[in-house]
Amino acid sequence: MPSAGAPRRPRVVHGDDLLYDFFQHVISQENEAFAAVPQLLLETMGIWLPLDVYERWPVLLPYAVRDPDCRPRPSIGRPDTWGSPDSHGFLRDDNSLIKGLPRALAVTGPRTRRLAGARMGTEFVAAHVWRTVHGTDTLASRIPTLNSFVPNLVWLPGQIAKLTDREGGVVQQTLQALAWVVYRDAPVSPHLKELVEGCWAQLPQSPRRIEPVDSGNLNWFVSSPQFFQVRERRLAAVIDALVRVRDGLPLQEKVVTTRYTEGLPGVSAEAVEALLETLATYEPSPRP
Repeated sequence: MPSAGAPRRPRVVHGDDLLYDFFQHVISQENEAFAAVPQLLLETMGIWLPLDVYERWPVLLPYAVRDPDCRPRPSIGRPDTWGSPDSHGFLRDDNSLIKGLPRALAVTGPRTRRLAGARMGTEFVAAHVWRTVHGTDTLASRIPTLNSFVPNLVWLPGQIAKLTDREGGVVQQTLQALAWVVYRDAPVSPHLKELVEGCWAQLPQSPRRIEPVDSGNLNWFVSSPQFFQVRERRLAAVIDALVRVRDGLPLQEKVVTTRYTEGLPGVSAEAVEALLETLATYEPSPRP
């Protein structure tokens, strides 16, 4: 114990903390001088998934759900169960799968920005645009369809992403308004329209009014044939594995993760059948 007259150890302040403090206490306030800044900030720094991805794969990981309890916590004896199936057969993720989805994709945007023509580096967060669903406290990321719903995802620098978690805050509402404008009336494949409308029905429209959005001022990931091929292969692999489990057959190869492969045979028959029915809606020609 230091003596009463000993000087206190000075506090340590990190640069990122100052940045967040500025955004939180200056830009986030309803201040006329900064009214346009949240939208400008998000348009300049956010990276969005392109409209062709939304059209073909509006839910990127239909077999996964966010579950922060899947990561270990030794202090309470909780083991690492990331990648294992939950009781409904969905793969338990802590946002790791979503975070890495566009890692290999190039970014396009205004030529004046450093992001244009680059690939996303470190210190970006895969942020969920909507924290809760309409009229409830239910977290959107805990619902499989909304967890990887394209309009519900944007990649932001970490300090900006933290601001979007402030429920009802100006940055969060501005982000939601942006996502609504960008995606709400964009086309989707005919067999996915009902699914997509069900997703939108759960998301509240932001009350915040924003300036007109020019898509040319946004940063976009650029899709590739490989990106779509990976989505197709993984969905097909999960469906095939569920069919084998339903039919009492062993799984012959890894399905997404080792834990998911090992855990699927332990999922109840009712849950397997229900998940098969759900995932079939994502295929252009559902299986019999």
